[in-house]
Amino acid sequence: MAIRVGVVGIGFMGKAHVGIWAKEKRAQLVAFCDIDPKKAAGDWSAGGGNIGDQSSLGVDPKALRSYTKAEDLFADPEIDVVDITLPTHLHAQHVIKALAAGKHVLCEKPLTVSLKEADAVVQAVKKAKGLMMPAHCMRFWPEWAWLKQAVASKRYGKVLSGVFRRFGSTPVWSFNNWLLQPKLSGSALFDLHIHDIDFVRYVFGEPQAVFAVGSAGKATREGMDLVVATYLYKNPRQVVMAEGGWHADPTYGFTMRFTVCFEQATADFDLAREGKVLLLHKAGNKEPETVLTAQTTGWAEEITYFVDCVEKGTPPQVTSAADARKSVALAHAELQSIMTRKIVKL
Repeated sequence: MAIRVGVVGIGFMGKAHVGIWAKEKRAQLVAFCDIDPKKAAGDWSAGGGNIGDQSSLGVDPKALRSYTKAEDLFADPEIDVVDITLPTHLHAQHVIKALAAGKHVLCEKPLTVSLKEADAVVQAVKKAKGLMMPAHCMRFWPEWAWLKQAVASKRYGKVLSGVFRRFGSTPVWSFNNWLLQPKLSGSALFDLHIHDIDFVRYVFGEPQAVFAVGSAGKATREGMDLVVATYLYKNPRQVVMAEGGWHADPTYGFTMRFTVCFEQATADFDLAREGKVLLLHKAGNKEPETVLTAQTTGWAEEITYFVDCVEKGTPPQVTSAADARKSVALAHAELQSIMTRKIVKL
């Protein structure tokens, strides 16, 4: 029998997930929930995002059961998996309630902004019958997954440096402008830069310390709209840095990029690059190699993986609530470093 799915929150990410679930052959999208009466009635035209996704356009909302209260969807006995794509400040309470209702839960990143709430989610997962996975999509993005394997295998030697950059225009598309309210989203530090915080940990392990600088910029006056962080490891010759920000001009759009220098090659990915997306520069080659990866997204790959876990009854290993909590903690350490202008030991 197909795994029956309900999506809670029909914003940018909600619609992206809806389109993917609709194509997953082992699952059946049966319901959705949104407090916006227009969306609940089937009008999903509002909203935007930093990466174009049209996958939900082939889904007829009126063919699905519609809820305006998440608790009602959680109580639906014909739903096995709840996919939570709500604003960040609503993650913890809804994950805990969905798990208590006996559902398997996929929840958008970040897990939370609050460490106290993150701890509550971790405890709820330990007690739950259902499985829970945070949707840290970069761990599944094909080019990033390739990099993880390249680093782990040491096929090009040791890593000398890794620089990750995620930069975009101010996100003005969110429901009730929640993204630009730092108390709700954590600003760019927790919503955008968290992708690279999490991936740096995933690939290089836990840093010993971090030093970061940041700026509130023009988007918000309280949160960090721009962050540049340096992660300090036991090997002082291994340099790992990440920059994330969202106060670029509206005409800028969005980019995500990494450049990783190995002893024997340099890997360079740029989302904005035409055609040749992931390039590998090696000594002796006049032209860089184009690395062929799956033509899919991290969103699709993470959902495929979670379905695998649910089918097998196996807790997710690629990412977990406890692991996502560590990424939230590292984000807080960066914020502490920004505010004190000091290196923060971890």
